[in-house]
Amino acid sequence: MEEQVRIAKKTSEQGLKPFIRWAGGKQNLIKEIYKNLNFTDVNRYFEPFLGGASFFMNGNFQHSFLSDLNPNLTNCYQQIKDNPGAIFQGLSTFITPVTQETYYSIRNEFNLHNGQQTLEQAVRFIFLNRTSFNGIYRVNKSGLYNVPFGKPNPAFSTLEQLNNISNKLKSATIFNGYYDEISNLVLANDLIYLDPPYPKLSDTAYFNHYTLDKFDNNEQEKVAQFANDMRERGIKVVISNADLEQIRNLYTAWNIIECSAYRYISCKKEKIKVKELIIKNF
Repeated sequence: MEEQVRIAKKTSEQGLKPFIRWAGGKQNLIKEIYKNLNFTDVNRYFEPFLGGASFFMNGNFQHSFLSDLNPNLTNCYQQIKDNPGAIFQGLSTFITPVTQETYYSIRNEFNLHNGQQTLEQAVRFIFLNRTSFNGIYRVNKSGLYNVPFGKPNPAFSTLEQLNNISNKLKSATIFNGYYDEISNLVLANDLIYLDPPYPKLSDTAYFNHYTLDKFDNNEQEKVAQFANDMRERGIKVVISNADLEQIRNLYTAWNIIECSAYRYISCKKEKIKVKELIIKNF
């Protein structure tokens, strides 16, 4: 007899776990990041590369501005904020083991409704994220999601976890947009966390395959310039990135802290330990 999709374990008391898997996510580094951030007097929090939102999930900010270039991702957060129970019910309709036929059927539906800001699209997004290969988000030249099937026995968030995330999102403003669009919103003593897609660590790496327009070295330079502009305005900035010479050269005047994490750096399922950087101006 087929059984309903198993549910993830109860959220940690240390902070809320992300409801999605995300390539380059900071869940396994968040303690290290917070350990090195002794910030005080933060007015508001901005996270314009939202992803799995581990920084936000583990923080306690009075008001946050959460954004991303991916409209399907920001819709998912908005729908959980507004109606976590309906998201849970939608995910509960799927049974395990998930078949390839079911996966590709949902993927086709997702692409047919690409970018739509609906509850149904949010459910499809979470389903695909949890059942796809390594939880990556990748699109083709037409902007359509093309990640293959990978996980027949996914674990979705419990209703309790979704309710907790929804409550945390109540004080957040969620919107779709590029990272530099927050320039007119931020003020002195606000905190910005920048977690851009990392430079490629191998010829088959997929960390920068988030959108139709891939995130190249020129984009890394633009992020650094944006961060420096914010710094000059008295805004607190924290950046996560790969420990590569090209990245270090962009932030020579910043406080750089070395750390490490286990990552998938290719299409293979094997994880390796890679060096990463926490870059900050305070």
